[in-house]
Amino acid sequence: MEPMGRMGPVSRIRPIAVYLEIRSMPQPVSVFARRPLSGWIEDMQHAAAAEDRYRALLAIHTLGPSEIAVQWCRHALKDADPGIRALAVKQLGELKRIYPSSPNSTAWSEVAAEIAIHLLNDDLDVRFEAARALGRIDPLQSGPKDVLLSLLDDDQTQPLMVAIVISALIERDDADAQTMIPHLRRLISHDQAEVRENASAAIAKLESSADQMIPELITALEDDEPIVRENAAIALGQSRIQSPQVQFALQTAESDEDEGVANAARDARILLLGR
Repeated sequence: MEPMGRMGPVSRIRPIAVYLEIRSMPQPVSVFARRPLSGWIEDMQHAAAAEDRYRALLAIHTLGPSEIAVQWCRHALKDADPGIRALAVKQLGELKRIYPSSPNSTAWSEVAAEIAIHLLNDDLDVRFEAARALGRIDPLQSGPKDVLLSLLDDDQTQPLMVAIVISALIERDDADAQTMIPHLRRLISHDQAEVRENASAAIAKLESSADQMIPELITALEDDEPIVRENAAIALGQSRIQSPQVQFALQTAESDEDEGVANAARDARILLLGR
C-alpha cells in the first residue's frame, strides 16, 4: 500500500517514459561528457542535420550551467525542426522547476513570452510542450491550460500524450474538478491502460470530483490494471458517498488479489464509515 498523506491515501500511478523522442529521433548513445561543452555548442550553431542539433541540445542541457542551457534552449525555439523546438520548450520548463531563480525573474518573463508564441504552433508536440512548460514558468496564465484541455479532445493526440496531458493538468496550481470531470469521466474507460491509470489518479487527487463519478469509479474497481483499481478505491473513500452500492463494491474489492487494491478498499470503507 502506498504511504498515507495528510489528506488520506496517496494515489498510485505508473511512471511513464520521458517524452523526449519526438519525430522518432535517435536517443543519444554516447556519454555527453566525452566532448567539451564548446563542441556541442558548435554543433547547435552549425550542424545541418536536425538529429545532430537535437543531440547537441540534449548535451548542452546536461552539461552546461543553467544560464547557458536556458540561452541555447531559447535559441532552439527558432529552429526549423519542430522536434527540436518541442525539446527546447520542454527543457525550459524543466529548468524553471529545477532552477527557479536562475536566470532572474525578468529573464523568465521574457522566456514565457517567447514560449507563449508556440501555443498556436501547427505541430501538436510543440503546442503540448509549450503549454506544459508555461504551467511551470508562469502558472497564472490560463492560455496553456486551455491548450492542454483541447489536446484531450483532439483525435490526433496519441494515447501516451493523453496520459501525460492529464498529469500536466493535475500538476497545475489551478487544477479544478469541474473543468476536469467531463474529460476524466470519458478517459477512465479509455482503451489504453496508461490513460486509465492517469485518469484514475487524477480523480483520486481531485477529491471533490469523486462524488460526481460514482458509477465510473465502481466500474473501475474491476479494471484489468491494479493501479486503476487502487486509485478508484481511494477516490471512492474520498467521495463521502455511503450508498449500499459503494459499500458493496469496496467490500468486494477488499478481497482483490492485489494487496495494494485490497488495502485501499479497506481504508476507503473505514474512511466512509467514520464520516
